[in-house]
Amino acid sequence: MLLPGSRLGVMGSGQLARMFCLEAIPFGYEVSVYSPEKNSPAAGAGAKEYISTYEDEKALTFFLENIDGLTFEFENIPEIALTTIENFSKRTGLIVRPSPNCVRISQNRWKEKTSFQKAGIPTVKFYPVLTEEDKKSVLSKTNFPCILKTNTMGYDGRGQIRCITEQELSLVFSNLNKPDHIVEEFFQFTSEASVIMARFEDGKILNFRPSKNVHKNHILDLTFYPGNFPDSIETKLVNYAKKLAETIDYVGVFGIEFFIRGDEILCNEFAPRPHNSGHFSQNSGTISQFSLQLRTLCNLPSPKTILANPVSMKNILGEDYKPGSTLWNKTLENPYYHLHLYGKTEIRNGRKMGHWNYSGPNIESAFLNWD
Repeated sequence: MLLPGSRLGVMGSGQLARMFCLEAIPFGYEVSVYSPEKNSPAAGAGAKEYISTYEDEKALTFFLENIDGLTFEFENIPEIALTTIENFSKRTGLIVRPSPNCVRISQNRWKEKTSFQKAGIPTVKFYPVLTEEDKKSVLSKTNFPCILKTNTMGYDGRGQIRCITEQELSLVFSNLNKPDHIVEEFFQFTSEASVIMARFEDGKILNFRPSKNVHKNHILDLTFYPGNFPDSIETKLVNYAKKLAETIDYVGVFGIEFFIRGDEILCNEFAPRPHNSGHFSQNSGTISQFSLQLRTLCNLPSPKTILANPVSMKNILGEDYKPGSTLWNKTLENPYYHLHLYGKTEIRNGRKMGHWNYSGPNIESAFLNWD
């Protein structure tokens, strides 16, 4: 157990690291973050910054030497950094949660989907495009439409091309010099869901009920907690999340996303960290996903169950960032609305600047006609 006063480290220094700091520092922990960014969102919440590239083994090792436990705020970490962390942990006993191997699974779509299969979790049909031979075989067996995705470094809809016909996919393939992709057959879902789950060192699991999510331009726009799915669907969603955690021996907090159509559920992806769709937990009247991240990292005592109140969440992107506007001022007059800004100085369209949580009655109508 890492007691208050211990030194905690986070790979990355953005908004998730910032919100981790807002939980950990009041507990009495010292938090340091490692990233190339100066004056980061996490630093604005009290974190000490270690600034260098993720490929800088010497600087990363120095950072690791000055912490007692390490966690992550994003998954797209270069392999050289994961190997450095893994070797350092084996050599010194540094606590790292989740494990570098779990991060590797999440950052590689092929590994991720095959891990889902091993855990007995249904997914869309998918095919690897890792060689020239793969291109030929995929064209002959894929049902269209489909989506070609980069195997790594994809998030918020980046690195994706939708192909309606075999001819379209063939044309895209002809422009791929070094194939490192995956093709997924398109699934026409009617709703999207996610589960926020925490698994402790001893195998204990805590989770929130599934939430319902709405995306706009591939970026999460709204989350409604709970999602109020039928009991049979809720049970399956939570059980699938548990299966994944146990299959890959995950310790920490993660978010897992699903597509739903009728009684059919397909898993989309998981993130080895707190998830955007879990931000509702900050104002749900109970433990938050960031507190769970802290508790799983430090192996602290935690409740037996989570009884969270209904909350809806809306992301604030650069184009929505309007402090002092009539809408914002009117919203702040209502005590059920809670504003969370990330301390980012550069404002641009599509960039996540913060989020609103609403914890009052009728959460479904809290953000109607905001766009």
